[in-house]
Amino acid sequence: MVTLSATVPSAVRRRALLPTSVTQGVVWALTVVLVLGPLVPLVYTSFRSQAFYLPGGTWSLQPYRSLFDDPAFWQAVENTLIFAAITTVLAVGLGALFAILINRTNMPGGSWLRWLLIAPIVIPPLGLIVGWTSIYGTAGYLTQFVHRNLGLPAWNLSSLLGMAVLGCVVTIPITFLTCQVALQGSDSALENAALSSGASPATVLRRITAPLLRPAILNSSILVFALALETLGIPLFIGTPANINLYASYLYNGWSNSATPDPPFVSAGAILLLVVVTILLIVRTKLLGSEDRFIVTSSRGSSEAAPLNIGRWRYFWSAVTAGFVLLGSIIPLFGLSIMSSVKELTILVAPWHLWTSSNWHDILNNPSFRNAIVNSLIIATIGSVLTVTFVAFATLVAHRSRFGLRRTLPALLVYPRAIPGIILGVGFFWSYLLVNVPGAFLRNSIWGELLALSIRNITIAYVVLYPALAKVSTEFDQAAMASGAGWWTIGRRITLPIVRPALLTAVALMFITLLSDYDPLVFLQKPGTEVMGVTMLQAWEKGEPGQVAAMAVLQLVIVGLVIVGATRLIRRARRA
Repeated sequence: MVTLSATVPSAVRRRALLPTSVTQGVVWALTVVLVLGPLVPLVYTSFRSQAFYLPGGTWSLQPYRSLFDDPAFWQAVENTLIFAAITTVLAVGLGALFAILINRTNMPGGSWLRWLLIAPIVIPPLGLIVGWTSIYGTAGYLTQFVHRNLGLPAWNLSSLLGMAVLGCVVTIPITFLTCQVALQGSDSALENAALSSGASPATVLRRITAPLLRPAILNSSILVFALALETLGIPLFIGTPANINLYASYLYNGWSNSATPDPPFVSAGAILLLVVVTILLIVRTKLLGSEDRFIVTSSRGSSEAAPLNIGRWRYFWSAVTAGFVLLGSIIPLFGLSIMSSVKELTILVAPWHLWTSSNWHDILNNPSFRNAIVNSLIIATIGSVLTVTFVAFATLVAHRSRFGLRRTLPALLVYPRAIPGIILGVGFFWSYLLVNVPGAFLRNSIWGELLALSIRNITIAYVVLYPALAKVSTEFDQAAMASGAGWWTIGRRITLPIVRPALLTAVALMFITLLSDYDPLVFLQKPGTEVMGVTMLQAWEKGEPGQVAAMAVLQLVIVGLVIVGATRLIRRARRA
């Protein structure tokens, strides 16, 4: 207590310019405007006969009628539902299986496989997609090798099933992490009792462990399904050769590749997808309301489970898990790295005979590619720091204050990640047009893109900071108040310094996400405001796969360096 009182007096002597409740209200209001504000012009535009900046527009349902009368719309809906269903079944089934094997059995290599399974979270998504295309696409290296040398029929990655398999690889970390947290937080009393009664390990896993994961499986199923509904990169890179559109790519093509773009039409489609995703989240919240009946507790406290001995099967399942990681992530990334340095990746000529530095020369010397790299680094660096700072104070208001509307902040901070990126991008596009000041400045600079990406990803900072903040005892707050410190001083000088490791983790994750994310910017990027993701997308459409691969590899290198540097800083912060 003496230490706390010694750190506060200099701050106490300064009177606050505004009452604490007013500044907390400003944080709340700013959160509401930034999160929900871009959706208002989107709704407005969807009910206009033409874009609001054109004269003669009237209130109309024509955008929705045009949408429902378009056969391509219904085909995109059907494709999306099939893709989302297959992706969810594969990702949830395999994710739950791997979580049980690694956390409840004596399968060898679990500590390494645990990290490799969640690697797609930090791998730039377009890099993984391009890697899959170079290896498993119709003209992919392994596809042609198997077809020509082994005489086996070539698989079709440019199909709904092939796209769903890739969707599974991208989303499986969600299920794996959700189930892992549930397993690590549950008591093993029932499992131990069943083993003592003579049940086999397989029976215990099937009859006890798996059923206890129902809330986690339900939770991850809805999240994976919602993410699959909004996916954009997979249909644009893989579905386009087969003329397969999903919902997000249908909206993208309706705006970017149409001879006569119809903004109200696209806005109406965006609103429909937003409504569906929001309903899914509400249903998820309602269904998980009774999850307490799946929690196992013991009057003696939590008992740690000894790994279940699955005998010789442990080597089989270890090989299956390692094979999934190898085929899903490692081989495609290896193919991506080769593709970035060859003229063409083909089995007809050895890669070393096609070696070239032209792809790297282009991305480092072409103004468009170079601007994209610089702009992305600026956005990721500044955006990560500013976003985490804002979310840190918003989290303090939500969970460490008495502000009247504080209970609405957690939902507001979580909701942006549920909004499909392409929809949020359209919303910001209309917002910048509607509000001329500062909309004109934001519309024509990278700062508008920084704002859109930061709002889209504030959820990541919140889910990292809130658990760390919840572990900090309120006794620190009470002691500081007794010494005369105000709420803002306590948060700035005491609470946030205690959770410094979480702050550094949030900054690192935000940097990686802002560097890799691109969905919200497909309608915002202009010449001079290029970013890596959208530039890669446009270069792929122009038939420049080598440059795209080189850009993706550069993203991976930057992400790797950030992870190494952040890990060292976080360790130092924990020691301090």
